[in-house]
Amino acid sequence: MKDVLLVLSTSGISDEAINFAVEKAKKDGVGIIALYLLEAGAADEVFDTFTDIGFIGDRPSTQLSESIMKEFRQRGYEELGKVQVKAMEEGVDFEPVMEQGDFVKTILKELNERDISTAILVRRKRRNFFRYFSRSVTDEIKEKAQCEVIIFTEE
Repeated sequence: MKDVLLVLSTSGISDEAINFAVEKAKKDGVGIIALYLLEAGAADEVFDTFTDIGFIGDRPSTQLSESIMKEFRQRGYEELGKVQVKAMEEGVDFEPVMEQGDFVKTILKELNERDISTAILVRRKRRNFFRYFSRSVTDEIKEKAQCEVIIFTEE
């Protein structure tokens, strides 16, 4: 039986997506695998924002980088716990997974290595201007995946 893969990441989490994933797994009589992805370069995005506003200099310390990644991991454990509680309430088998890496490569690897019927992803809400010049990584996964992919947009 094929499981449902719910992808949570530092770029976006949606209660609506969590509820949908658990309900879909329950309706289909399968388990849910909740993958929290620590995206490669996540700390760099924080540094870029803080540097742009003048909060930190151009060369953040290793300690600051480790602290930010520790915070992201802690948030990941909390989000996985939220999914676990919802799955337990609904009587759905639950498997938590935490990975670090490139968003597209890591998700496609998980989809290829596991028996997945549906992948549920969350994408950041983007300004209209950026939609014309860049493609969403979630759309790239939807094109390349060998299973159904459902995308929620972060509010």
